[in-house]
Amino acid sequence: MDKKTACAHVPEPSEFEYTTRDAIIYALGVGARAKEDLCYVYENAMDFKVLPSFIVAPGFQAHTLMDWPGVEFDLQKVLHGEQYIEVLHPLPAEGKLKSEARVVDILDKGSGALILGNVTTYDENGKKVAVQQFSTFQTGYGNFGGDRTSPHEFKAATVPDRAPDAVIEQKTSVDQAALYRLGSGDMNPLHVDPQFAKMSGFKTPILHGLCSLGFATRHVIAAWAGNDSDKFKAMKVRFSSPVLPGQTLVTETWKTGNRIVFQMKVKETGKIVISNAYVDLTEASELPTVPTDLASKL
Repeated sequence: MDKKTACAHVPEPSEFEYTTRDAIIYALGVGARAKEDLCYVYENAMDFKVLPSFIVAPGFQAHTLMDWPGVEFDLQKVLHGEQYIEVLHPLPAEGKLKSEARVVDILDKGSGALILGNVTTYDENGKKVAVQQFSTFQTGYGNFGGDRTSPHEFKAATVPDRAPDAVIEQKTSVDQAALYRLGSGDMNPLHVDPQFAKMSGFKTPILHGLCSLGFATRHVIAAWAGNDSDKFKAMKVRFSSPVLPGQTLVTETWKTGNRIVFQMKVKETGKIVISNAYVDLTEASELPTVPTDLASKL
C-alpha cells in the first residue's frame, strides 16, 4: 500500500443516470413491499420517493479500487468494513448524477489495510446531493508501517445499555442477493456464484453488506419517520458478520433525540451483522410506529 500515491490520485468523475425503474428495482432489492411501501415501488404513486440509501449505487460505481494507484486490491480478499452516508437533498425520481471519488487515508490494521474512500455526488445542475465514505478492508495487506487511526474517519455510535425502544424484523428471500445486485450495480460474484464464494472462504454466497444496510434504512424510516424517507439525513454502519440470503434480519433501535442508534442481528443465529450504527433524521417521531408485518416476533 502506498498511501501518498493513493491519496494524490484524482480520477475522472463518474457519471450515473437512473430512472424510476432503477430506483424501484433497488427498493425491491432491499425488501420494500408493494402494499406497505407503494411510494417506493410504484412510479405513479402521488408520493413516489427514491430510498435515500439508493445513493450507494452511484457511490459504488465511482468508488473503484480495482486499478487505483497505490492500492493493492484483491477481490477475493476484500471486505466492506463500514459505510457512512449523508444525503443533503432527497434524490429526484430520476436524473443524472456525477460523483467524485478520493482515497483520503489508508490505515494499517496489522492483519490488513483499511482504505477510506470518500465519494461526493452532485446533480446535473452541480448541486451537492450526497457525501459517502466507504471503509474497505483488504485482508493480508497490513503491516506496511501506516497509521492505525485517521481524522478523516466518520465515527460509529455506542449502543445504549438498555432494552431497545423498537425492534423490527424481516425475513430475506433466498434470491435477495441476486435481486439486489441488479438494483445496486454491485455485481461481485461473491454474492451469487457458489464456486467464487468458496474460493473467497465462504461455504455459500452471502448477502451484500449494503443490502443489509438498505433493509436497516427502511426499518428505521418505517418505525421512526412515518415511512417518510425525506426525513433521512445521515447514517453510519459497521459490518460485523455476513448474512445468508433467506435469513431473518432483526433491527434493534434506540431513540436518542433525532438520532436512532441501531444494531442488526440474524434471528436464526443471534449474530450481530451490523453494529454501532445510527441514522440521523431531521425529525424523529416521539413513539415508534412499527408496521404490523415487521413487528418483531422475538
